[in-house]
Amino acid sequence: MNLDIVWCVVILVVLCIVGAAGCKFWLSTFTTDALVPFLPSFKEPIYEGMLTFWTFVIILQVMIPLSLYVTMEMAKVGQVYHIGHDTSLFDPETGRKAECRALNITEELGQIEYVFSDKTGTLTENKMIFRRCAVGGQDYGHLGEDENILACTRLKEDLLIGNARHRLQEFLILLAICNTVVVNTQPHHDLMNSSGVIEEPQKNGVAMRYTRLSESRSTTPPSPPGPPVPPAPQEGGLEPLAISVANLPTKISRPRLLNVPTIPSLNIGILRKHSPTGTRGSPSSPRANSSINSESPPPIYEAESPDELALVHAAKAYDVKLIKRTARSAVISLPDKSTLAFEILYVLPFDSSRKCMSIVVKHPHTDEIVLYTKGADSTLLSSLTSSEEESSATVKVRQLLHSYARQGLRTLAMARRSLSSSEFEAWKQRHSEAELANDNRERRVRESFSQLESNLTLVGATGIEDKLQQGVPEAMAALVDAGIVVWVLTGDKPETAVNIAYSAKLFSPAMQLLRLQARSKSVAEGLIHGFLEAIRIETAGRIGEGSSQPPVNPTEDDRVAHRIGAPWPRQRALVVDGKTLTFILDPRSGLTAPFLELTRSCSSVLACRATPLQKAYIVRVVKEKLGMRTLAIGDGANDVSMIQTADVGVGVSGREGTQAVMASDFAVARFPMLTRLLLLHGHWCYDRLARMILYFFYKNAMFVFLIFWYQLYCGFSGAVMIDQMYLMLYNLLFTSLPPLAIGIYDRIASPNILLASPELYSRGRLGLVYKPHSFWITMADALYQSIIIFFVTEAAYHDSDVDIWEFGTTITTSCISVMLIHVSLEIRSWTIIHVGTILASLGLFFGFCILYNVACVSCIGLPGSYWVMPVAISRWVYWMTVLLASVLATLPRLVYKTVKNTVTPDMIQRAKLHYRMKRNRETDDCRQGITGRDLELTEARVMS
Repeated sequence: MNLDIVWCVVILVVLCIVGAAGCKFWLSTFTTDALVPFLPSFKEPIYEGMLTFWTFVIILQVMIPLSLYVTMEMAKVGQVYHIGHDTSLFDPETGRKAECRALNITEELGQIEYVFSDKTGTLTENKMIFRRCAVGGQDYGHLGEDENILACTRLKEDLLIGNARHRLQEFLILLAICNTVVVNTQPHHDLMNSSGVIEEPQKNGVAMRYTRLSESRSTTPPSPPGPPVPPAPQEGGLEPLAISVANLPTKISRPRLLNVPTIPSLNIGILRKHSPTGTRGSPSSPRANSSINSESPPPIYEAESPDELALVHAAKAYDVKLIKRTARSAVISLPDKSTLAFEILYVLPFDSSRKCMSIVVKHPHTDEIVLYTKGADSTLLSSLTSSEEESSATVKVRQLLHSYARQGLRTLAMARRSLSSSEFEAWKQRHSEAELANDNRERRVRESFSQLESNLTLVGATGIEDKLQQGVPEAMAALVDAGIVVWVLTGDKPETAVNIAYSAKLFSPAMQLLRLQARSKSVAEGLIHGFLEAIRIETAGRIGEGSSQPPVNPTEDDRVAHRIGAPWPRQRALVVDGKTLTFILDPRSGLTAPFLELTRSCSSVLACRATPLQKAYIVRVVKEKLGMRTLAIGDGANDVSMIQTADVGVGVSGREGTQAVMASDFAVARFPMLTRLLLLHGHWCYDRLARMILYFFYKNAMFVFLIFWYQLYCGFSGAVMIDQMYLMLYNLLFTSLPPLAIGIYDRIASPNILLASPELYSRGRLGLVYKPHSFWITMADALYQSIIIFFVTEAAYHDSDVDIWEFGTTITTSCISVMLIHVSLEIRSWTIIHVGTILASLGLFFGFCILYNVACVSCIGLPGSYWVMPVAISRWVYWMTVLLASVLATLPRLVYKTVKNTVTPDMIQRAKLHYRMKRNRETDDCRQGITGRDLELTEARVMS
């Protein structure tokens, strides 16, 4: 559009130059010095021509559509209103509706070519459910939902008599304390004001009793422990859950534990053997044997990560409950109702480079300093001691982790390391120096963390289920059918991500899966060039042999190529991991361009173990190197950079806070709503604005051409035959409503058609509505219609005594009439609003003209058209001229549209016809008693 506005300026300059030259040549014909009647005195013709140039700039400036920008903004505000009030984009579960946080990019929703999506919380529910764990080489499965996890009977038995009971006990302790979970007695709610700012809640007595955990690096000794918590009544020696089964939020209840007095307390065995009798770690110690008051409310866990919440609930299922946490301590209760208060010495926060989180604690019984860590198995398994890495239990756990990943579970590994006081103090000193370093501080801090998180002993591993959101497979298939290339960027391991990709229909069994996983730059380069060469050979063979079978989801480009004789291409999907992306995205590697060329041969791409910075860099590379219009969608803080880098950012208002929503242009409650946002509202917004802009160019150009033709009859003097008030109100009042009706309310097709035929989205993706030549076709149409209007009116009043104002009034009426007929031909869905805007435009024009002509003799110092309109409308020649000019001016466009829609209908017309025939057929079949199943079988036979 911006280029076309430049062309409008060029056309204006050309018209002004022609007008100035015409004035100069016309004045040059008067060679006598005598005054010519009705012609004012003038100096040199060339000087008068130069002055007239600026006169033409003033009277023809309507050619530059300044009011178009105002109209576009008003139309976009209307579009945003309808998107925000679409009931289909409202999620009753969360009570959230679609939000439009950017008011000026609605049309870009209809032109998206690449979608980059996060997985966790975006494609999935982000409701982490603890499903499996592996400890000591044994696999333990779990049932239940959310916080009501059912304890595994075999794991409970192994806690009593198993060979790995000590490791199981420590595994449960690690689940309970190696996190940043906050314990509260009342739920916490963030309140967002109208400006999008989270307001600080008013503190009450309960809120003052706990402090939110921060990433503390303090090594100050903890404050003296408070009074012991009174003991709770025991039922059979053990408490099934922190709340009664009758009060569970779901119907799933956990069976009672084994009917034994106690499971061996977790402060015995591996812990007690380090503590002599009568010491601080003895059972009689109040610090180790305090219990929970039965009257205290059950703890409410709040976590930044749903994974941590699932782990804490899993430990709670075995009565290892986190009951209190501060910045300096973590208190857990044990199955025998005793408690352990661990002193927190240091928290190593999670970061995307290390892919793990750790906590250093001092054991309450032995004063032993222990590092507990959890994170990606690729990180922790490579940080084990050599003996631990080669042990049979570790080998078995590694196999189980691969099995979990193939089942689509999110995998985590847990490990520990015992530290002496001297080791920890030495590390703390080195780490303090790294934190105070002026150069490469972040790298040195990260290296310091990695040094501590080495020589680990494996404790166990977990598999957490994160279900796909309902409707994600259908939404993903619709996006692919629309010709949009979908990239899923996730931090999960490849096996988990690939399983989810198949479940989400990002991948299909018919696709050729290309795996790009390398541990060095040379291997990555060889794989990329090898894949490209194989694709070239396959393409050459396909062209030679031909292929009659279409792919599962052919793009519009494939369909066009197939129609001109090219065989169908084979669909491919690419899987790349974060390590390989490090080599590819390095500008010095020279692999970015070949990688992008490879991705263009794939309909879907899956990036695993990707960091937030890699996600953002991928989006930027695709946007800048390929010149594609991109959309990024995510739900968490780690997606913010990706969302802000894309042309359009969509935030999912999920369970990981509001950072993604605050950084986005649009916000939806669930991923499946993206299809309606793009395929329906995006299609509508792009189509509406494209046709509204072309219509704006048309009506302004036609008005300017009418004034220009009059210069042939006034010696290019810059005089106009239209009243000055009409000139000022043409865009402001007479023609302002129809463009808004098109831009806000017109529908190229119904929602059922657009959502049932995703391939129609290519109209916006390929720019089929507003093509480069559309502007010139519009200019040619405006030029033709202006010629018809002006010269038909001139012929009607030829050799008559009509004055300049009546002539101009007739031309203005014909112009308004033709403009309204033209917009009527452009409207795709008639509503009362469209009819109202057309009638209002006619009413405003005639009403103002009559009132102005009757009441205003000389308004604001301008020569008025006094009583011109009442006289003109009383003559038959006025009405016949307007009627004839309107018919002749719009007839070619009407004939063209009729022939085109009949002979060569576009994809929208074909989709409408198919939908109408299908509905009629279904109606007829219902009348004849044919079931829907019979209809499907009949259609299948016809298609085959």
